[in-house]
Amino acid sequence: MAGNCSWETQPTSKSKVQQLCPGAPPELCGRGFLSMEQLSPGPPPAPALYAALLLGLLGLLGNALVLRVLGCGARRGPFAVYLLHLAGADATFLLSRALAAALSAGPVGGAPAAYLGALCRLAGLCGLLAGVGLLPALSAERLACVLWPGWFWRRRPAHLAAVACGLLWALALLATGLHHYFCAFLGPAGAAACGRADAGLGVLLFLVCCPLMVLPCLALVLLAECRAPRRRPSAKLTHVVLALVAVFLVSSIYLGVDCFLFWVFHIPAPFPEYVTDLCLSLNAGAKPVVYFLAGRDRSQRLWEPFRVVLQRALRDGGEPGEPGEALEMQAPRGNSA
Repeated sequence: MAGNCSWETQPTSKSKVQQLCPGAPPELCGRGFLSMEQLSPGPPPAPALYAALLLGLLGLLGNALVLRVLGCGARRGPFAVYLLHLAGADATFLLSRALAAALSAGPVGGAPAAYLGALCRLAGLCGLLAGVGLLPALSAERLACVLWPGWFWRRRPAHLAAVACGLLWALALLATGLHHYFCAFLGPAGAAACGRADAGLGVLLFLVCCPLMVLPCLALVLLAECRAPRRRPSAKLTHVVLALVAVFLVSSIYLGVDCFLFWVFHIPAPFPEYVTDLCLSLNAGAKPVVYFLAGRDRSQRLWEPFRVVLQRALRDGGEPGEPGEALEMQAPRGNSA
């Protein structure tokens, strides 16, 4: 993926591409890294725009429920803190994608729409980087809880999860700001630096974050297989972590193929940018579905509140005597009848 050199939102001609990215073949200067608009002969097809808008709205609804449950009226454990920030990062990404799709599909144009689209791409990239960074931290925390439950619940720093989430958000903001500076602020003069910034983001996502989230998950799977049945890590929360990582890996495969083909073979990205955006929107919107599937009680015929389902999904119930990291909801105030 080559760095994009412009915030242009309208279709760009071949001469314009050569002007914005001097010295680069037009077909290799047509990809940005999510926050950059693709320099393509035409806009995404209308079905892709409507699908992005629908996925964004549905995903926002699910993540808003998670934010409401975890952010209001709850004493949050360490894993609930990670899921709260993860829902915030996904909501940021989905909102940016939905607004970008609405701007592309609607009749609004001109400078205001261009600046709003630029803000959407910045917010989307920041939300994506924060969400991807939170998954390795969540996986490592779960592995530490399974391996050393005594240390985890008695000697672990109380605010470690909050500090880790704050640092990951700061790193995402820093990476987004640097990418914006090289790819947009410098203009055509920063074309080479923008390509390096794109490559740096790809290395951060696929060569740093992916191994850091996969290795703890492999360790959890091995522990589940090698331990005796009565000593295995609990299914609920461990399955939630494994499912979140698996969903991200599957949804990001198209983006990874684009990166690999361009960096190694200098082949233009085979998948349009809207395909990778749709897959990443599926990843961001699928997490509430994972919580629901993990926490639902099949014996209950009636529809349960999402608060109860999420509480059950965060329940540990692992080693004997190990404190559960279940989400502890505050009892509703008021006198009972």
